[in-house]
Amino acid sequence: MSHTIRGRIVVAIVLVGCVPLLIGLVLAYMSGMQSLRDVIGGNLQAVAAQVADRVTLLVQGEIQGVRLLASAPLRVRQPVETANRAYPVERSAIDQIIRERMQMWEQGKDASARLLDSALSRFLRETKVRDGDKVVGLLITDQYGALVAASSEPDHYVFNQEAWWRAVQSGDPEPVFISGVIPAREGSFRTPEETIDIAVPILDDRQHAVIGAIKASYRFDSLFAIIKQIRVGQTGHAMLFNAAGQPLICPILPRQAHRIPSQLMAMIVSPDPGWAVAEDDGHGAQDTVIGFAPVGGLKLPDNTWHVLVRQQPSESYAPIRDQVRNLAAIGLVMVGLLWLMGRYVAARIARPIQTLQAGVEAISQGTYDRPLDIATGDEFQDLAAAVHRMADRLKTSRAELEALNADLARRVEEKTAEVTGHLKKLQFAERLATLGQVASGIAHEINNPLGIILNRIECMEAEAAHLPEDVWNDLRAIRSQADRISRVTRSVLAMSRGAATTLKPIDMNCVLRACVEVARDRAAAHDVHLETDLAGDVPPVMGDRDRLETVILNLLNNAIDAVRDSDQPRQVTIRSESVQADEGDFVVTTVRDTGPGIPEEILGRIFDPFFTTKKTGQGTGLGLFLSYGIVADHRGRLEVKNDERGAVASVALPALASCVDVHQEAGWRTQARY
Repeated sequence: MSHTIRGRIVVAIVLVGCVPLLIGLVLAYMSGMQSLRDVIGGNLQAVAAQVADRVTLLVQGEIQGVRLLASAPLRVRQPVETANRAYPVERSAIDQIIRERMQMWEQGKDASARLLDSALSRFLRETKVRDGDKVVGLLITDQYGALVAASSEPDHYVFNQEAWWRAVQSGDPEPVFISGVIPAREGSFRTPEETIDIAVPILDDRQHAVIGAIKASYRFDSLFAIIKQIRVGQTGHAMLFNAAGQPLICPILPRQAHRIPSQLMAMIVSPDPGWAVAEDDGHGAQDTVIGFAPVGGLKLPDNTWHVLVRQQPSESYAPIRDQVRNLAAIGLVMVGLLWLMGRYVAARIARPIQTLQAGVEAISQGTYDRPLDIATGDEFQDLAAAVHRMADRLKTSRAELEALNADLARRVEEKTAEVTGHLKKLQFAERLATLGQVASGIAHEINNPLGIILNRIECMEAEAAHLPEDVWNDLRAIRSQADRISRVTRSVLAMSRGAATTLKPIDMNCVLRACVEVARDRAAAHDVHLETDLAGDVPPVMGDRDRLETVILNLLNNAIDAVRDSDQPRQVTIRSESVQADEGDFVVTTVRDTGPGIPEEILGRIFDPFFTTKKTGQGTGLGLFLSYGIVADHRGRLEVKNDERGAVASVALPALASCVDVHQEAGWRTQARY
């Protein structure tokens, strides 16, 4: 009997321990596999979206380069206008001239060379050499599609029947033509490599009428070599496909070796980035986690491009398989421990039960004359006493339960207050995220008119050589501020996309002088005197000039606003100096005003987002908040306090000599206070 009870107890303990262990292993594998897929899929989706953005930026950069080339007034526009003026008025005569030139072109290289503008062709050859091996050739046509100049000899003379010519003549606000992949020996320059064409119109001086067109042919593989450089782990890589399922770029397999299932292409060809598990990933693997994203922002004729990122399943699922093996080994050890524990517990439990059985049998037979020999020190020994103590313990337990309920209510109130605080912070974060998206959109929209402004400034500088000196000074000032706007918008776009910002050694005195010049007109308009006290021995700092100028201008504008309505002398003083501290050398910039100062009750809130003391419509409450984040990103300190007269804002940045751990190019990381 004892053997049966002991065995059952051992088996029960082992089963009770093993069943949850097995269930835990299965659940851990399933949940771990799903979580791992989610993480891997999210990472691959992010990589695919980044690659698609890089492809878009690369092509848009080449488009911008071709547009800049088309807008050159003396090198490009003037020769094209000269070629257009050489035609007669009658359309029939124009067609006759073009046919005669086509016949000359077919006579050979010597005859065709006489039809081209030699100076413009030489300029195109120089431009092609400067752009490197990625450019196959450049050509320019007049308003009738006839060839004006080329970097090398194209396959024919008239292009007015080709798709790219009709696209740039379509009358769109910003006409541009981007071809798909052109097979070898089929482009305008008959190159043995695959190419892609980008064409834009050449506009007149007023930027209204199309007077010609320029087309650039690029080597496809050289242009998109960035895709081959993408690596995810040891086996992950990126690919470029078109919507028809044709692989354009793959660093692993040649195009003819790719087998793209229709189900896979149905997932890849999507207007939004995403990830999925592909039954067949086209590389011979099954159940592969893939990420995909469309290449947007390009006006491809009819076959869009899509980025696919995949990784070998053996590498993707390796962590969860290692985890399962480790858990299985731990499970075996646990089974052994449970078996030993079961034997020990069974021995401890079975012996008193056997004694109780013998005593019960003795009582039933009337032969019980001595107490049971149970000295276990546990419930068997204290069974009788436990009943008498039960009532007292119930009372104690009730009092403890009430105390626990009170403590639980207090904790609920504390957690409710904590959740309320977190909700407020989330509202701030949502407003900041919305503001960042709006700022990114505004910066993107500013870039288009800003490019036209810069282009017109260059034209004015090139075409008006005898302007008065004050006009030249105004042009230089306008160009300087326009360049600064361009840099600021690029910075805003880079921050909104998570791109890296480069830190470089800069002279803070130069930053301060530039900010003072910008703020001087506003200060003069409010009868505020700006005074500078710049130390001559200030060492350089590592930073982003545009973002530091934003900080100083915010402080100067706040100081001007503080003294603009003051009855006292309206003065703002900006000072720079080099300060030595225990943690290293610093360059300290102070902006001091003679205003009324900052009330003590709000001094601790001035860096909060959207907090402002200005009237509605005059301030956003983000100036000091953003300035605080910029200075923190530069490993510096921004402090604002009241002085004997007015307020003082100080910016302390580490000097370059003490920042040996700062690289020449450092990535940015947002450092928010919340």
